[in-house]
Amino acid sequence: MKSWALVVGFVLSTSVLGALPGVTEFRASPEEITDAQLAILLDAQVAAADVVALGETIHGSSGFLRIQTRLIRYLVEKHGLRLIVWENPALRSLELSRWVASCTTLKTPAPVAVLYMPTKSDLALWDWICDFNRSRPNDPIVFRGMDVWDRPWEHYSRIRTLGREVSIDPSHLKTIEATCPAYRSTSWAEIEAIFGQLGPEGRFRPEADYAKCRVSLAAVMNNARKAGQDKQKNKAPGSDDAFELAISASTLLGWLGFYNYNWSNDILSWNERDQAQGRNLMLAMEKHSAARSILSAHTSHVSHNRSAADWWGFGDIKSGVYFFTELTRKRVFNIAFTAYAASGAQGEWSLPTARNSLDKKLHDAGHAFSFFGSNSAFLAENPKWWIQNQNYPGPYESGVELTLADHFDAFIFFARSHLDQALPARPMWQP
Repeated sequence: MKSWALVVGFVLSTSVLGALPGVTEFRASPEEITDAQLAILLDAQVAAADVVALGETIHGSSGFLRIQTRLIRYLVEKHGLRLIVWENPALRSLELSRWVASCTTLKTPAPVAVLYMPTKSDLALWDWICDFNRSRPNDPIVFRGMDVWDRPWEHYSRIRTLGREVSIDPSHLKTIEATCPAYRSTSWAEIEAIFGQLGPEGRFRPEADYAKCRVSLAAVMNNARKAGQDKQKNKAPGSDDAFELAISASTLLGWLGFYNYNWSNDILSWNERDQAQGRNLMLAMEKHSAARSILSAHTSHVSHNRSAADWWGFGDIKSGVYFFTELTRKRVFNIAFTAYAASGAQGEWSLPTARNSLDKKLHDAGHAFSFFGSNSAFLAENPKWWIQNQNYPGPYESGVELTLADHFDAFIFFARSHLDQALPARPMWQP
């Protein structure tokens, strides 16, 4: 009893119950939040989850990145999670993946330009990851991206090479060569020329050929995945190559699907991207035999999406987490980072004004840095709440309006989270 009282006293010294019922207000900086404090807030939900997803409403915002680093440290050190999957392209991320792996023997500057819109606040996480791997070379952290914005010609090249090595049916490889858009392209200029030749609805033509392309890419993905699983089960060589082939086919399905609908249907277009994110998360976990993982991405990609939400006026797009759950039935616990006054690598965003703005409600109640669950008592005040989503003047000035419990399990709020310093970045859409 005495030891428990000491723990409670220590936790309460760095947090207090906030002005709104169900809200815990942190008194410490993100870096100073203790393991004991996080355990009380998170242990039960984390223990029951296969994936812990951390969603940022804005990319490159310092407060979000600092709490993300603290939570990843806690999940790695206290819950044994070792696979970290990021909103970053599948192939582009390999440079950072290899750097993380090399940290078991050598520490060099992290190639953070691989990330979307890197900032100075990103550096602390990668510095800690490298130190962790140097101290635990036999139990290291593994990193991988799951997004689609790669150079498509590099994925086609892998399909040609790995398709033969994994003994994929040659007829599928020939169909991909004959029917898949941009198969022979080797530059973005050539791909832009292909986009300029699309049909009146912006679709790839002929439609029958594009349909055949997708059937064969799906067959390559499924057969390569099965080959990877069989090789793992039998402890045979080549499982990594098989899973990499599956990831390339999956990523191309997402990239092609996005652009096939890009000029005609925002929902179908963005859903193609997020379906690929969900598949690639599944494939990364299977490749690394990881029963559990950490996922970091924008909130629109980690939402449960159990009810409709109009993200950015695109309509009810679904998330990578939504598709991952549909595919695997695995359990995801997600936390959304949000803020009242916010800026990031893409700019400074407008202050929320809606009466039912979550961020305005917390700010006006005096909260500055807080944690609360989606079942917190004060949320019963409104069936839906607006939450920061790169707010901009007009209909989405207060963000995106959600039935909160349908989308996120918990939230971390900042009264202010701003960009500290942008670092050199590579092109995002056409790397």
